[in-house]
Amino acid sequence: MSARSFNWIGVVLTLGCFAVVLTGNTEMAWRFEHTAFPLSWLLAGAAILAFLATELFDTTASVPDEEEDSSSELSQEWETVELRS
Repeated sequence: MSARSFNWIGVVLTLGCFAVVLTGNTEMAWRFEHTAFPLSWLLAGAAILAFLATELFDTTASVPDEEEDSSSELSQEWETVELRS
């Protein structure tokens, strides 16, 4: 699974959590929400884990390469401009 998949799983679980909380006082959802461990808590915990998995598997947040590090250094042209001023 990719980071995008985990992200969408987290979004769906979060929306499910909101839906269970909003319908918690209806006859249908009462038995799931008013227990020792409510369903909304379970969905919220699973959503948090899905978002954490998104962060762990995200390839865009990887460590920068050496090429990127060297490009952040001042070029020779900027060094001479700084010396003149």
